[in-house]
Amino acid sequence: MTATLSPEDVATAYNWAAFVQEIEVEIEAHRDRAFTEAREEAFAPPETEIKPWPRERLIEWLSFQTYYEYQAILFISKWLQDTPETDALVLLCHQIEDESNHFRWLNRHLEALGASLQEWEPIPEIKAWVETFYGSLTDTISRLAAHNLAGESGACRSFESILPHLPLDLQKTMRKIMPDEQFHLNLGRQILSRYCTTEEQKARARHYALQVAELESKAIAAFNRKLAILSEPSS
Repeated sequence: MTATLSPEDVATAYNWAAFVQEIEVEIEAHRDRAFTEAREEAFAPPETEIKPWPRERLIEWLSFQTYYEYQAILFISKWLQDTPETDALVLLCHQIEDESNHFRWLNRHLEALGASLQEWEPIPEIKAWVETFYGSLTDTISRLAAHNLAGESGACRSFESILPHLPLDLQKTMRKIMPDEQFHLNLGRQILSRYCTTEEQKARARHYALQVAELESKAIAAFNRKLAILSEPSS
């Protein structure tokens, strides 16, 4: 009988299947193209002067991130109802606990700024990506290719660039969150390496991961346009 993957296995893993690595290279190439073509809209372009975000922009980004963590609790909880792979089930339960902590920590920062998630409305491109698409996925391969491989790798990438623009107390919280995001990414890598055994399954994983890369880039481009307006000095 094949041993199941444990959280400890995932946390200490350092390699995964070649096809998973190939998908990640494609995802990153897609992101590189998207940010090169719209560099002025990127969250934090490398050549931009590092300076704190104004309050309005900070609240908007923090609202988005708090919303994303909350939605992750909801759609992963839904997935648990029909996840037959027991090791994936246990790992996703572990991930829900992480997402719950992230939501709680970020929501505290949001409230400290005098804002409320209930008063924030995500733009349509974000809802299409985070609520509609993730919520529509019907099996473990599509779910973990989309969210854990593509979505969480995007989080790992964006947090690194955003971090210097945040207040120090929020930076400290994000540094607590970032290792969890890496764990969620490794979770996807390991489960896909284990359960994608046919060419059809590998192709399906690639399809859903690249769909997220496209949805993500559209959402981020639209959201960054909104953030840029909030960064403009008041007249």
